[in-house]
Amino acid sequence: MIKIVKLLCYLLFLTTEIHCKRFIVKRKTTTAIPKNATESWTGNWFPHPPLPNDSWKGKWFPYAPYTNIQTLDVTHKKQLSASEICDDGKQYIGLDYDPNDVRKSFEHLCLANRSLFEPNMNREALRKEYFIPPAYVAHSKCLNETISYDTPLPTYGAFRPIPPKYGSYIFLPAQRWLTSLSQGAVVMLYHPCANNGQVKVLQNTLRSCLYRHIITPSLALSPKRPIALVAWGKSLEMSVVDDKLVVDFIKQSAKQGPNFSSKQQNNTKIYEAGLLQEAHLITDENDIEVCGYKEGM
Repeated sequence: MIKIVKLLCYLLFLTTEIHCKRFIVKRKTTTAIPKNATESWTGNWFPHPPLPNDSWKGKWFPYAPYTNIQTLDVTHKKQLSASEICDDGKQYIGLDYDPNDVRKSFEHLCLANRSLFEPNMNREALRKEYFIPPAYVAHSKCLNETISYDTPLPTYGAFRPIPPKYGSYIFLPAQRWLTSLSQGAVVMLYHPCANNGQVKVLQNTLRSCLYRHIITPSLALSPKRPIALVAWGKSLEMSVVDDKLVVDFIKQSAKQGPNFSSKQQNNTKIYEAGLLQEAHLITDENDIEVCGYKEGM
């Protein structure tokens, strides 16, 4: 056993330039090194020292023992402070999506056959309303926790604390636009391969109806219905934009989230990563009138 350990340590030293801590091995026992043990070892521990109170001050590999891995920055493997761990809308956002990471560009590029996404006038729109238990509480989670959803197109669930600025994005992850849904916004999603004409029709209607909106591509949509509107607990998926259905959905769904307040986006911290175009006021920032220009039409 001792020979095997020495061989492994020697190989590690050659390949990674890291010294292994000498092991004290006794036959038929797994007793830990006693607290009062004194040794002259001056190298690095691998993977961690046998005791929490070890006095080693050198570098650790792959990280210091007894470290809470969830509090490590996923990109830089750096210990985060309590304020950094949560969310400021700028640092460590790569846990969900980093627009500066070219490896994530597939989120907003059409890599499929566009002909599969062509509009079909005979395909009806699909509107869904989900039952949300009255006792359900919408939670925000800091960036030391990953957020996943059990459905490709979530309409409620956990989200990040810092809301995104209203407008159009090169790509906005669900963890961010769900924050907007909880505050009463309407989100427009479109598959990157969706028909450009239909995308423009829907975004023009949404921009004319509501200040509190988000527009972003999404691979969660199917070729049959590659454009959609999403609100808290509701969704409308379409192959062809039906203006009447769209306006009705926006009027009935806007300003309905559990965290809705007349005072929105006044936080000094805001998420703007990947923002292409900021939303413009229609009536006022409180959207006192939704789709008012459609009245009487």
